[in-house]
Amino acid sequence: MTWVSLARAAPGTGGGVPHPEGWIGTTDQWTQGLGLALAILNLVVLFLAWRGLRRTESARPVLGLLFVGLVLLPVVVIFFGYTQGLAGMETVSACGGCHVMTSRVEDLENPDSESLAAVHYKNRFIRENQCYTCHSDYGMLGTISAKMSGVGHIVHYLRGDYPSPLKIARPYRNVRCLTCHAGAQRFVKSPGHAPDVMPQLMSGETSCLDCHGPAHTPKEAKP
Repeated sequence: MTWVSLARAAPGTGGGVPHPEGWIGTTDQWTQGLGLALAILNLVVLFLAWRGLRRTESARPVLGLLFVGLVLLPVVVIFFGYTQGLAGMETVSACGGCHVMTSRVEDLENPDSESLAAVHYKNRFIRENQCYTCHSDYGMLGTISAKMSGVGHIVHYLRGDYPSPLKIARPYRNVRCLTCHAGAQRFVKSPGHAPDVMPQLMSGETSCLDCHGPAHTPKEAKP
């Protein structure tokens, strides 16, 4: 494996770095495995309940199995599926699943690109889920609004009515940058962040992208 292929490796795989001795998987992998195991167990419980009902005219002996198979286990399996589905929506590969976003993901992962997104990606300023981290608001309702916006993107994609070239839905807020960078010595001591400029950055009067853009430099995909 070459250094270039290591650089292009997905962050979720450790960037090509081998797993440490005794590696047994990530929490997400264990959650997926447990969810599948519980789904199989649910089918087994339902089968046992069905056999019990065939052997007796009363449902009383299998009420416990019915409760576990029709209520308890389905709720647990749905919970695991829901949480894994939401987590899956946060990955870069999920964002690149629509052809209209392919060019932006290619730019993001291009080690030769000097766009703001690519610089953050190749220097691992954001460890994983780079698209989601930068494009979701922070706070109690940030995740919910990001997921709802994602559903809206899927609707636009299925209807084929995305505008071309793509434009950001609303001005990019400085708070998304400052949540990570504010307080960092590299940010505070930067000559471009003089004390008289800092209040404008904090209030959003001056956009971070005015100096640090463009965020993306994609080759626009044809619709």
